[in-house]
Amino acid sequence: MTRKLSILLSALMVAGLFLAAPARGMKDSFPGEIALLKKLAPEERYSYFSAQYFMSKYQRRAYLSLPTAERRAEWFERFWIDVDPTPATPENERRAEHEKRAALARRLFGMTKAPGWDRRGETLIRYGLPSNRTQIWGTVSFSGMTAPGEVWYYESLDMLVQFRNANLKGEYFFASDPVGRSSRRELERNQNINTLMKYGVISEMFPTQFMSPDEVKDLVDFNPDEIDYVASPDTRMMTLKDRIAEMEEEKVQEAINNFYAALQDRPTIYSFDLDQNVLPLIFDIASFRGGERTLRTEISFEVPTSELQFVQKAGVLAADLEFRVLVHDVDMKEIASVVDTVKPTMTGDRLSDKGPRPPSLVPAQIVLALEPGYYRIGIEARDRTSKRRSAFRTNVELAPYTASPSVSDIQFASAIRETEANQDFVKGNLQVVPHPSHAYRKPFPLWMYFEIYGLDTDPEGLAYYRVEYRIIPLEKRRRGPVLEETAAISSSFETSGYGATQPQRLSVATENLWEGKFRFIVTVTDRRSFRTATKYEDFSILK
Repeated sequence: MTRKLSILLSALMVAGLFLAAPARGMKDSFPGEIALLKKLAPEERYSYFSAQYFMSKYQRRAYLSLPTAERRAEWFERFWIDVDPTPATPENERRAEHEKRAALARRLFGMTKAPGWDRRGETLIRYGLPSNRTQIWGTVSFSGMTAPGEVWYYESLDMLVQFRNANLKGEYFFASDPVGRSSRRELERNQNINTLMKYGVISEMFPTQFMSPDEVKDLVDFNPDEIDYVASPDTRMMTLKDRIAEMEEEKVQEAINNFYAALQDRPTIYSFDLDQNVLPLIFDIASFRGGERTLRTEISFEVPTSELQFVQKAGVLAADLEFRVLVHDVDMKEIASVVDTVKPTMTGDRLSDKGPRPPSLVPAQIVLALEPGYYRIGIEARDRTSKRRSAFRTNVELAPYTASPSVSDIQFASAIRETEANQDFVKGNLQVVPHPSHAYRKPFPLWMYFEIYGLDTDPEGLAYYRVEYRIIPLEKRRRGPVLEETAAISSSFETSGYGATQPQRLSVATENLWEGKFRFIVTVTDRRSFRTATKYEDFSILK
């Protein structure tokens, strides 16, 4: 050990093993949790305790309150679907990585008392395997004893974690546990669980598990820095000692503080959380009346052209985009799964794909037929050339259009033009190119499309109606230091058409608008029944 490292470690050990950590709260227990744990089988407790680090108190109560193991297993299946980082693909990276971490924590740091591993196992489950891991030997002197311990360092997270074997029985604690109210509750909770075990109220929490070396190798695929934790442990130990020797005391303290800050703000971090190369994606969902019992649900996308990787093919620059949508109902039953590809080409400064396209954004759309109801929708986009991707999940409630009259969702567009069949984004005889960002630049006009249902018709089948729209600023206009009151922009017209259902397109000039956020409100009045229907949507004007 170098002299520099010896001096640094001596200074750090004054506060215990290393520098003292800030007091930060941990996850609270809830009333009745201990009693509910009695009914769980050992493997259920294992799953529960390993997932508790990213479950809320309300989720833990909901799981434990279910009466049967079958119901609890179904609950966990829905839970994992809900936290899937790629919600439109069959793989669930969070679940796969979590289960490998939990199995390795159980194998390397397992105990028969709750939660089934010591603080090293907890940290492994929360953040994966560290970049470096080293031992700190205990010392005995006239001034007292220093307990042995371990130090873990996560390079990607700049996080230093300290453990100590305070009771000399092989169970490692944080070198300086948070002392907040929540931490005391968690300690009391674990003590209560272990007391129930001791007196046989709860059977042994976790029977000793044994794994072959090959099984251990299979568990270490996931960690933030992709470190091989099977080979050369001595090399990694020396690497950490060298790293600490190079760090100033303030940097060490900062890395320690980062760990306790993460416990508070980012209680779990997985490998995919560290991927910063995300593909920008804008999406929007609009519904229209479809078949007899269904709604035509359009999920529209836009991807910035500048973010795509174009490759020269046959003298043309081409990109390769893949879009995925996966729909679950309120019970997490899979309803629909759709995959679509868009291969835009670029010639000069123009972008085209089966027709004219704006030069800055690539539009795409997936259309689904869904019954009215509540849905959870997973959305993904991937540039198959650069491998950049983005993923979102959203909840949507689709209401039936039963009122007379009623207005569909308002769909903003980058262009609306008359067209023939065999084109993208066709509605009747119109091509409505979706613009889900709802952002426009002056002097280009606003384009909007919506549909009107349930109009009264005369004996000849004609419907007569009035359309009135208003544009209201959502924030006051600023002129220097003064905020001005601004009036709404409004207009109206009367028209007619054959049939109770009428498509409607609008083009609104932007000369009288300014940079900021606005709300577009449309009111349709049936001129025969004098009944009305209103819908609104927000948009922005950019510089």
